[in-house]
Amino acid sequence: MSWKVLVTGAGGLVASAIQSEGKKYPEYEFLFSGRRDHDLTKQEDVERLFVEFKPDYVIHTAARVGGIGKNLNSPAQQYYDNILMNTHIIHTAYLNNVEKLIAFSSVCAFPADSKILKEENLHDGPPFPAHGSYAYSKRMVDVQIAAYRKQYGTQYCSVIPGNIFGEYDNFNLEDGHVVPSLIHKGYLAVEKNNPLEVWGDGTPTREFLYAKDVARACIELLKKDKLPQKIIVSGQEEITIRSLVKKILHIYGHEKVKWLTDKPNGQMKRPSSKKVLHEILPHLEFTPIEEALEHTIRWFQKNYRDARK
Repeated sequence: MSWKVLVTGAGGLVASAIQSEGKKYPEYEFLFSGRRDHDLTKQEDVERLFVEFKPDYVIHTAARVGGIGKNLNSPAQQYYDNILMNTHIIHTAYLNNVEKLIAFSSVCAFPADSKILKEENLHDGPPFPAHGSYAYSKRMVDVQIAAYRKQYGTQYCSVIPGNIFGEYDNFNLEDGHVVPSLIHKGYLAVEKNNPLEVWGDGTPTREFLYAKDVARACIELLKKDKLPQKIIVSGQEEITIRSLVKKILHIYGHEKVKWLTDKPNGQMKRPSSKKVLHEILPHLEFTPIEEALEHTIRWFQKNYRDARK
């Protein structure tokens, strides 16, 4: 028997990775919907989506996302679009008897003063102010899923990923996340033989996660009889931004870098607990960051003209 899995956010970073990794799981039929097909902020479009696809499972990756710049510059739209998409998808999945659902949250949703990110501490305080409304919209994924599990007994789960990157990312210089933005800036720096300019002093640390790794995690979760309410899926080690920049420049064969120390660093640390992940998916393998960066940069170089930027 083949299970029908609806994946939202077609053409995006995670959905594209699921499309690639999904070929290794013949027991699932993956069906993809993108913004051009259905506007997930509109209830009638979401209802039509479920009527057309009739999914057994759902992986909801669609979101209005961006780096710190987008979260600062368009907080109202960040909240409005994401809260509507999440609300409509989760509720309509329940109405259509979807057996399992995975919806993406974000590490931005955790309290700003967290020493280490743990699932049980998600609601213990306000998020980092710069991420504000986006972070709260993502935190509400867990609130809604918890409510539906309690009242209706649903097997729904929120995946809280680390800093995801990979092929088909958004490489926008202003609104992109740190890795794709640095890859794009590096490309231009190499082309013009200029220094790669980086905000801050390079001392903050992050756990970076290759999109294909989180794609496999989602598919492996679908194979479980019982889903956790929420699970952090993040890179296995913290690295500094300075180290990340060095790795990117090494792949490009470029050495020039300029640290813009008058610009903000952002949160200094955001380490996460892997306890739940290791308990539920103990055999999940992670791609070494150097290999993942190599794949992503070579893809961007090859697809520069058509890549999202």
